[in-house]
Amino acid sequence: MSAQRLALYVALGGIVYLVALLALAPAAWLSQMIERASQQRLELRDPAGSAWSGSGRLYARTRGGDFLELGSVRWTSSPATLLRGRLGANMTVNESAKPIRVELSPGSFAVKDLALEVPARALGALAPPLEILGPGGRVRIQSDDLRVDGESVLGLATVEWRDIRLSRASGVELGSQVARLRGAGSRVDIELGTLEGPLRVAGSGSWSPRGGLAVSGTAEPRPEAAATLVPFLRGVCPEFRDSRCVFNIKY
Repeated sequence: MSAQRLALYVALGGIVYLVALLALAPAAWLSQMIERASQQRLELRDPAGSAWSGSGRLYARTRGGDFLELGSVRWTSSPATLLRGRLGANMTVNESAKPIRVELSPGSFAVKDLALEVPARALGALAPPLEILGPGGRVRIQSDDLRVDGESVLGLATVEWRDIRLSRASGVELGSQVARLRGAGSRVDIELGTLEGPLRVAGSGSWSPRGGLAVSGTAEPRPEAAATLVPFLRGVCPEFRDSRCVFNIKY
């Protein structure tokens, strides 16, 4: 057997071994890759199955360092996606009907067709002032295409807080509000608005990994809800004038 033929057999054997090794990679390997690609912003716990077909529970790290549970996840992928230098997978969160497309590469991750719903009480971990009020309701996060590369964020997303309730204000209805986000590279621009309900909210601001969150705006009751909401707003708003709350949040 010639040296060239022997080298060819060795190379083919190495490729077959590598493919077999990748096909048998445990789900824990994917868990480690998710943490590295997201720079420890995401964490996959209780991984089961393989890196190409498995399940686990997904958590997101908050600004304070705590972890917020996003729910149960299932994924399917193929080792062939690694030929493009990234790992692509279809992920189903909390048994949703439409899968989320996730692509991971060293130092970055991209999400397409994102549709996620979490209990509003999780907002207390993201925004400490809200934790005191006891947030309730549902939070929906949606984005067609979102990419995070290091400290750069690109894409559009909406965060809806539906059926807002606060345990510290039992019986007060606050409707449903929305934050529209636009990733502009080094920062995320934020626009606040109202979806429905007795409280009208308007405002704008931005978030950046280094500068944190800065949002300002107003909240005022519709005329028919003034009798209930004016006393509430006076109690929680540092600056209340002309029957409306003027807020300025930074942290």
